[in-house]
Amino acid sequence: MNKLRFTFSIFIGKLAFLGLKLLKKQGTALPGKIALKIYPNILKYMGNKCDKIVIITGTNGKTTTNNLINHVLSGKYSVVSNIKGSNMIQGVVTPFIVDSAKRYDWGVFEVDEGSIPIVSQYITADYMILTNFFRDQLDRYGEVDSTVKLVKSAIKPGTTLILNGDDPLNSKFEELPNKKIYYGVLKNKLSKSELSVAEAIFCSKCGNRLEYNYLNYGNIGHYKCRECGLERPKLKYYVSSVDVESNKYKFTANSLTEKNSKFVFRYLGLYNIYNCIAAIAFSYENGLKYDYVKNKLENFDYKLGRMETIKFKTKDVILILSKNPVGLSEVLSTIGYDTNKKSVMFVLNDASADGKDISWIWDADMEQIANINTINKFYASGHRSEEVALRLKYAGFDEEKIKIYESTKENNIKNSIKNLLKDGESKSYVIGTFTAMPVARNILIKEQTKEKENYS
Repeated sequence: MNKLRFTFSIFIGKLAFLGLKLLKKQGTALPGKIALKIYPNILKYMGNKCDKIVIITGTNGKTTTNNLINHVLSGKYSVVSNIKGSNMIQGVVTPFIVDSAKRYDWGVFEVDEGSIPIVSQYITADYMILTNFFRDQLDRYGEVDSTVKLVKSAIKPGTTLILNGDDPLNSKFEELPNKKIYYGVLKNKLSKSELSVAEAIFCSKCGNRLEYNYLNYGNIGHYKCRECGLERPKLKYYVSSVDVESNKYKFTANSLTEKNSKFVFRYLGLYNIYNCIAAIAFSYENGLKYDYVKNKLENFDYKLGRMETIKFKTKDVILILSKNPVGLSEVLSTIGYDTNKKSVMFVLNDASADGKDISWIWDADMEQIANINTINKFYASGHRSEEVALRLKYAGFDEEKIKIYESTKENNIKNSIKNLLKDGESKSYVIGTFTAMPVARNILIKEQTKEKENYS
């Protein structure tokens, strides 16, 4: 270890972070990127500061599960975590630079699937949580089988795997020698009998079509292959019932040793129940008790565009990140459960971080919104706003309710958001892709600040 170079990399990383804060930037990745340039092995030594490490990866749910676990652990342990969603190697290094404690009980990191092999060169996870695998940014990752192989190749023998047992693609990890713990959600009032988005519906062993007793979202549910016998594994942790009351979930969680534990989670989306049971499984495996975990989950707040609510005097605006067909389908399904009159905006960008290929919106089940009569206006915005409007038209949505903000016009996102704030609806949803969400959020925060100054 070159101690001088190591120390210098941290110092310059801290300077970069302070500079970004002065510019009112988040500084979630650049400090780590600079430090890595100066000292490429920095994560190896930073990771040694953690007594234990948990990594969360998969297509959807990484940030929420990561933040839930961070929230649960922070009540009892010292924790370092990339809770702001920057999940490549530089995003894992940055929190160590920003928070310069000598030791941590836990390191909690969400890691982008494509970055797992790189991060795993430097740190070994005690636990790895695998949420799900869907097609996502095809021009970057390729087909989903390639992503699964990439993650699988990087898992070290000593890591305990906590897997979503309802995802057929997670069966590919069964042959690994690692200890495995499965979680899932049983059939409930919100379960479906038919696929809305055809993702990974063929057996990973023999290639024949899978059969489902029920589905909870996408291809996630109770599956079985009648040809080779592959089926959902036995779940150690599972949710047995889900009810929606007052725009909140009431659900019952179970383990092999503890039954009928009641929880309330105040953010809709059945995928969030999977995020919750993953966090519960991890917590119970590490000795945390029901009353403590229940209190933590029920007092959890979303931030940074993951179902975050930004409040105005006459309107609540809910921000939702969406970047693949299954995610978008479930977001629209969630909006359908909200009985309030509302407006919706979809900000679709095609920057490199979003994926240049935006054909995925045609694979999403947008037809379902044609039947949501509580949507009074739908704003199409972003770099590919016209494509959003066209998809809505083919989905059968009322064209008179669609407002298009031309992609070639300057400030099209800003102008669309300003009009959304004036549209007379007491509730609005803003759906955005990876680069669109922070732009939309910053505009909304500025407008919120202006409103507070005007009424102060």
